[in-house]
Amino acid sequence: MALRFFTPSTTVVLAEPLQTRLRAWQELPAPSLGQAHYQVRYGVLHLHTEGLDPQQHRIKQLAAVGVSHGSIHPDDAFWIEPGSHDPEAWLAWLEFVGKAPLASFQLPFVRAFLEPALRLNLGLEPRFCWLDLAVLLPELFREAGEPGHGLEGWLDYFSLDHGDRRDVMGETLLQARLLQRLLAAARRRGVDSPAALQELARAHRWLHGAS
Repeated sequence: MALRFFTPSTTVVLAEPLQTRLRAWQELPAPSLGQAHYQVRYGVLHLHTEGLDPQQHRIKQLAAVGVSHGSIHPDDAFWIEPGSHDPEAWLAWLEFVGKAPLASFQLPFVRAFLEPALRLNLGLEPRFCWLDLAVLLPELFREAGEPGHGLEGWLDYFSLDHGDRRDVMGETLLQARLLQRLLAAARRRGVDSPAALQELARAHRWLHGAS
């Protein structure tokens, strides 16, 4: 029997229109992680928070950008400024990303805020294919030197303008451009699917003793 894409977490009572929309999202087919990159729509996300502690601070802004067939399209973007309890905003975010593989830089920090918000607002924890750019970039660009680059270091390496780092959508677009370069390098290395990227990340964590 196939695993469910999401795990019910807590009982959250939603208004009927929101329940209907959530059921529609739940019924979306799970992505085929063995597909080639050019067949996949990836979601890139970034968030701004009130502070660094997910137990005390809330998400102030969240942006997401789609990368489809290796390209960024201006109309495939999403932004919310969710309240402390805002199921409609989080449902709209789920509808935007669908069940696409999701990428971000320093993903553990992003997940530490994002997953509790989904549990609190919608009562579920989706099992996305998560991809951490901070883990994968050093594996695919070893010529860049020691794998200690922060986001600014990778932007410099690829000669990308830093822009306004206070702009959550602008920073998400920068990370989407990093994903484009990562996917191109992955194809050259024969790491040609989301599943292959996940395996590369697992090998990196095993090699470096990370969890």
